[in-house]
Amino acid sequence: MSRCLTTAAAVSIVGAQRVATGETSGAPPLCVFSKHLQFLDYSSLARTCRELGLDGVDLTVRQGGHVHPERVDRELREAVTAMRAEGLEVPMITTTFKSGGDEYLRPVLETAKQCGITYFRVGGHQYGSGLPVMEQVAAFTQEMRGVVSMAEETGLVAGYHNHSGKDNFGAPLWDLHRMYETIGSIHLGSNFDVGHATVEGAYGDWEITARLMAPWVRMAAVKDFVFDGNKPRWVPLGEGIVDTAGCLRIFREQAGFAGPVSLHFEYEVRSHDQMLEEVAKAVKHMREKVYRDAGYTC
Repeated sequence: MSRCLTTAAAVSIVGAQRVATGETSGAPPLCVFSKHLQFLDYSSLARTCRELGLDGVDLTVRQGGHVHPERVDRELREAVTAMRAEGLEVPMITTTFKSGGDEYLRPVLETAKQCGITYFRVGGHQYGSGLPVMEQVAAFTQEMRGVVSMAEETGLVAGYHNHSGKDNFGAPLWDLHRMYETIGSIHLGSNFDVGHATVEGAYGDWEITARLMAPWVRMAAVKDFVFDGNKPRWVPLGEGIVDTAGCLRIFREQAGFAGPVSLHFEYEVRSHDQMLEEVAKAVKHMREKVYRDAGYTC
């Protein structure tokens, strides 16, 4: 039996065991993507997230983010300490790592491990027009092996975030599934963006891809949109066409998904105060409707 089949089977078995024992009845940790609260320092970010009813933060560890990779040893520890002082966690970080050759890959993952962080989002690839698609999928997969090797060494789990669009590796999702199956490691999976998956599969294909990807989903990102002509226009969560609860229900029922879930806001927000209001509304919507309809208990 191939390694990828063995790994996929193991992932499915773990998910089934979680469902059978009721481990996934509790709602996944609800976080906010810290990019949207970049105007807050660590202490203010932690206090504000607690007041907004969040469980934690999906913290940016990248150039221009809340934590700078070259200062990760100090800044990530400070950020995590601030969050825990408010009773919150940092279950995941967002990075830009694409290959094992990145000079900051090891220090970031080692520091994250020491801070008790489990998940990290990796950087994205783009297709070019000059090579056959499958050759590019193979090349992207080979680059990811180095990242996964470091994830295995440190005990973290890497997640690839799917973005819609004709040039984005991962937009059709089958290509990510091919990469996961080829590498076959429990330390690599999907940071499944429900909104972008629906853009690509709005007429029902999102459900097929959700079922396909369910055994590999480690984290999820949620956002909403409506079509404006033939293009998506992002709107507040619950005001568009995305069936967030339906997607999370598939992950829960088929693979025992337990999070974390990261809130994203891609529509125009005119002020910091409005952003905080939008986060508060999204938290309320997730806890009172989405999690309930997905079969979780809050």
